[in-house]
Amino acid sequence: MKQIKCHICNSDRTWFLKKEGNWNIVQCELCGLVYVNPQPEEDFLKEHYQSYLPESQSDIDNWGKMMAGVFGESLRIINKTTGARRGKLLDIGCAHGFFIEAALNTGWEASGIDLSKQAVQYAEGRGLEVSNSTLFEKKYKDNYFDVITMFYVLEHLPDPGKYLKEIHRVLKPSGVLLVRVPHTTPIVKMLKMFNISNTLYDVPSHLTDFSPQSLKHILKKTGFNAIRTSIGGMTYPRSLSERCISCFFGTVGTILHKITFGKYLLPGISKTTIAIKNAKKIS
Repeated sequence: MKQIKCHICNSDRTWFLKKEGNWNIVQCELCGLVYVNPQPEEDFLKEHYQSYLPESQSDIDNWGKMMAGVFGESLRIINKTTGARRGKLLDIGCAHGFFIEAALNTGWEASGIDLSKQAVQYAEGRGLEVSNSTLFEKKYKDNYFDVITMFYVLEHLPDPGKYLKEIHRVLKPSGVLLVRVPHTTPIVKMLKMFNISNTLYDVPSHLTDFSPQSLKHILKKTGFNAIRTSIGGMTYPRSLSERCISCFFGTVGTILHKITFGKYLLPGISKTTIAIKNAKKIS
């Protein structure tokens, strides 16, 4: 394990929030970012993610169905942002390739990368262009992609700012980044009031818990602008109770966001953020 400083403001001043297993979750005193500290080494994480994704056919199918609504809404947002333009799209953390397939069906030249060998083999078996590698290992050319997507990936990365800078480099000027992340802290703090134990932070899989504000800060710091966050659709879990909860809060969140003209975002639920690369070079 290694001690780190805040990814946004580089401060080491934190409040202790809770402990899950052997892991401490803290919150930056200066900017409010919530993260695990100390964090696991990258070699540990690479091995950890080999068994992270579903492996049986039924579980893979259920995962695809669960994410279908989010993927569909994300493509609607991307296509509206880019207009009639289509081009190269990279899905980072593509898993079994369901979003790549959906993007291909709407005219994008879509490919993906993922750490899971099993997931990449599955996607390759469906004829998709995927690679079992990291963004840094691929060494893409500058200004190469028109769109990059990350669905429930940024919270897993040990150095999200470093990855966002690399994404900024390989995106074309005016290129689009779409990020979807969970927002766990409001729920954890509410449960703490009622003394309800939980492991909702899902460490060591999740290393950072982004609020819309902290995500906006780190995106700006790494060179992105025109940042907009919305509910971005909802998941449809297999369990009826979980599906009802997801649909209820997703619907309420969407309605509140619309009637407040985008000013209110319901805390504690996953959200989708879209950002545009400017032409400024990041040092």
